[in-house]
This record gives sequence, structure tokens and C-alpha cells, in this order.
Amino acid sequence: MTDLSAILYQSRRALLVFAAIAVLGGLLVWALQQYGQSLQPEVAAAKAEKAQLQSTLTGKQEELALLAAKMPRFEALKKAGLLGPADREGWAETLIKVHQASGLPDTLSYSLKPAVAAAPVDPSNPVAPFQTHELALSLEGIHEPELFDLLASYGAQVKGLFRLQSCDLSSPASQGLTAKCELRFFKQPLAASSPAPSS
Repeated sequence: MTDLSAILYQSRRALLVFAAIAVLGGLLVWALQQYGQSLQPEVAAAKAEKAQLQSTLTGKQEELALLAAKMPRFEALKKAGLLGPADREGWAETLIKVHQASGLPDTLSYSLKPAVAAAPVDPSNPVAPFQTHELALSLEGIHEPELFDLLASYGAQVKGLFRLQSCDLSSPASQGLTAKCELRFFKQPLAASSPAPSS
């Protein structure tokens, strides 16, 4: 027996343990690689979902910034009475209050016509259509400057935006004229009204 054979013979147990460890190590490396490859689709899906969520978050942050920038203008329009529900009762009450405060003869009569949509109503659109409201008023025994003062005072006190649509002054007499005027209020409801239930 040569020296090499004797060394190998004496170290056979250690060599077998080393070989077993090498095989187990190789199997462990191979198993970890397989496991890593099996996780790659999940990792790719998670990365894609993260990118999509990041994109959605960026979009929502931009929308939030736009809303924050537009909020002061929205609040100003709402405070002026252009946005929100129509305060038809308030319009009539303010007209009566302004007329009584003016000291004019008690000849005021008015009618408030139903709201009219400025565009055809689309039931699929969640935004309510812009509306106009016609307030017809009639006064007897009034002079032009008194009428202008009454309308200016009404415009300063009423919550809502309107325009003087027409004004017909007729029947001149010593106590004044007969005035028939139409005021058109403009209103943008904030939510579409629900359709009436069918019976």
C-alpha cells in the first residue's frame, strides 16, 4: 500500500462526510434557485401593482391639488348664491323685505315660475343641469328712480345672481308708472335631482 492509499483509507470517513456535505450544499443551492425563480412572477406582479398604485396615487394627488387650488373660487361662487340649491323662498322674502323698507306704495305683486334647465336633462349625467328661475314682479304708482333703487337694493341683499331680463313701464299717471319686470336668477345645483319614482 502506498502512502497515498494509506492516507485515503484513513480519511475515507471525512471524505464521505465532505462529499455528502458538498452534495447537500449543491442541492440546497439548486433548491434556492428554483424557489427564487418560482417567486419571480409574484415579484413582477407585486412590482407592477406597486407601479400602478403609485400612478394612481400620483393622479389622486394631482386631483387633490387642483381641487385645493379651485376651492376658494368654488366657495366664493357658493357664497354668492350661484352654486347649490335654489333659495326661491328667500328670493321672495327678500323682495318683500326690500319693498317694505323702501316706503313705496303697497302695490307689489310677484310670481316665481318653476325652474327651467338651460340644457336638456341627461339622466346618465351625474351633474345637474344649469337652471334659470324667472321672477316676475309688478308695481303700480312707482317712478323710474324708485324702481332702479328698489332693484339695486334687492340685488345687494338677495342671495343669488340675477339679471334684469325685461322691464315694461306703462300707464303714466300722476302717482307714477306701472312697472312689470322679469328677473332671471341663475343657479347651478350641486347634485342632480333624483328622478321621480314611477308608480
